[in-house]
Amino acid sequence: MKSQSYQNEKDNFYLSLKIILIILMIYTNKNLNIRKNAIIIEGQKDDIIEKISRLIKKLNKFEFKRKPKYILFFDFITSSICLDKNSYILFQEYQRNNDTNAYYVINKKSKLYKSLLEKNNTQNLIPFTNYNQIEELFPYLLNSKIIVQSYALYEFQVIINNVNYLKLLYLCHAVNYFKKNQIKAELLKLDQDKKHIILTSPYEYNLYNKMNLYNEKSMHFAGLPRYELLSKKQNYSNNETCILFSFTYRSYNNSIYVNSLLRRNLVSLFKDESLLSFLEERNINLIYIPHHFDEIRNRTLKKNEFPKIIIEKQESLSHYIERCSLFITDFSSISFDFMFQKKPVLFYFIDVNEKFDFQEKSYMTIDENNSIYFENVFYEKNQLINSIKYYINRKFHLNVGLSKKYKSLFYFKNGIINRVIKIINELTQ
Repeated sequence: MKSQSYQNEKDNFYLSLKIILIILMIYTNKNLNIRKNAIIIEGQKDDIIEKISRLIKKLNKFEFKRKPKYILFFDFITSSICLDKNSYILFQEYQRNNDTNAYYVINKKSKLYKSLLEKNNTQNLIPFTNYNQIEELFPYLLNSKIIVQSYALYEFQVIINNVNYLKLLYLCHAVNYFKKNQIKAELLKLDQDKKHIILTSPYEYNLYNKMNLYNEKSMHFAGLPRYELLSKKQNYSNNETCILFSFTYRSYNNSIYVNSLLRRNLVSLFKDESLLSFLEERNINLIYIPHHFDEIRNRTLKKNEFPKIIIEKQESLSHYIERCSLFITDFSSISFDFMFQKKPVLFYFIDVNEKFDFQEKSYMTIDENNSIYFENVFYEKNQLINSIKYYINRKFHLNVGLSKKYKSLFYFKNGIINRVIKIINELTQ
């Protein structure tokens, strides 16, 4: 009995020391990146992190007798985005199956959390504010077998790398095909045997395969859980009454944004009388939803300037993805949500001639030769307007060839949620 007690104390001591070192590594990286006039230069920072990492690895030789049992679900909890609930959809499925070992980390400020509070439906929820207090999650993280997450965050990569039994299943918040720059950076800190990814499209697989970011056994074919819900929610009575516009984020500052091609061309498009009168005659609404980073930086169009355009917030994006019949974007991943539903997508490279280098403007890239675009790529406003009118006159029906191409983008149409759950269960056996 004394020996067992001693072993438990020893386990707790080494585990506590390990936690301290992991937190130190996270804060060293974060704080030294933020400080402009850091006393410790970049090379020294890397050296400190490497030394901490070596200390943690030495602790890994101790075999702790704890038996992790939790499945921990995360979405993009620093935001109120409605779209990114792939992990929550899976968590709900585990709850329906009465699995008490599934937990969901939820943003305290989100509408979802407030709604669940009102319904007194908070079982296995972990309310959380931000990643600056990540140590609050350690009791759950260290008792988990796997983290199922929609976003690849550095803090969790450090933790997963340094906790022997912990794995990550990266759901992706959308199909990662247009985001080559982002893909190159994601999960780079994570060891190959620790990371797994859910892929939705053969095109996505080909891209990841070329980049050699995952080994074959770590890439799992299923799809985004929210897509299965989309397939169940089609056939709305008002499905042909709205068109959705949404463009991706540009990283230039607000003073540049004011005079940018993006803003000038948007204003020109949304004030075009030939388009507005055509839509009005047919009782079709034009919906504009800015990127959530633009909302944060207050870079949205003023409603009083565009009385004939419905300007909404990101929190209503899911609603319009289901109900709108046509999507217009530069290269937002939301285009896959529409193509999954066999709704037409028009790609409008609204500021391709901008004088600023595109790599500076956006965390995504344009590849004009991408086969994913198939057709419906536009650089001029009048060409785009003609195509909008074309699809309205066709009642938004795709031609046979494009319909087949859209279908070829996805591994599965149905059974996605059960497939992902099966993958999670296999990874946690």
